[in-house]
Amino acid sequence: MNAVLNKKECTVIFDHYEDNNNVAIQLTKKRRGQSEELVATATVNTSIGIRQDYVAIKGWSENTGIEKVLIEAGVICEEAVGAIPCGMAVAKVFPLTEEAKEVMKNNQ
Repeated sequence: MNAVLNKKECTVIFDHYEDNNNVAIQLTKKRRGQSEELVATATVNTSIGIRQDYVAIKGWSENTGIEKVLIEAGVICEEAVGAIPCGMAVAKVFPLTEEAKEVMKNNQ
């Protein structure tokens, strides 16, 4: 699954945060050779557990506009279903698309 962020073609990587198993999404880009470069971490871990088919998106600071990138890439659905306070910001909670859930399932 791919996404374009700041004119860079990125691979969408699904993982889980260790402390509460919330879904984590990172965007990486291949460097020359085989190494991967982290371009962005799209999610933020929250103090509460979230269902495995939802993600808390960090859409502030250096991640401003990341929701649109993930929607256009077919990773998250268009409408947020909630919000969780994260320090002085608020993370919007989005459902993963069926395609994203399938990719995540196949990568486990």
